Amino acid sequence: MISLLIITHETLGAAYVQLANHFFSGQDLSHISILNVSHADDHESIIHRAQELLPEIDHGNGVLILTDIFGATPCNAAMKMIVPQKSAMISGLNAPMLIKALSYSRQETDLAKFTETVKQAGLNGIMAFTE
Repeated sequence: MISLLIITHETLGAAYVQLANHFFSGQDLSHISILNVSHADDHESIIHRAQELLPEIDHGNGVLILTDIFGATPCNAAMKMIVPQKSAMISGLNAPMLIKALSYSRQETDLAKFTETVKQAGLNGIMAFTE
């Protein structure tokens, strides 16, 4: 199983977990953790909290870290957590990405393959309509 760590601004991560509970009602989602980042948090404390959390939530096949905005504080801190074959990160978290991650995280064991699959789901979930 690959664990998920959502690092986002304020309570956005909690909203994503509520969405996950809506889609996967009654299923065990204990492999998802949240690290909320407030405007008062300094960069080093975020990194410290994430470093403490990662070993606790890794069930043996690694952790995929999902962040909201590329280049923002949650993403910048998460980038320091990447350890090949132990942790990976995707920025730009959206609902299709989260649903794909939850659909496959229990059976997937290859973190790199899983990360690419989840990223592609996020991209495929973006549509533009002008008419």
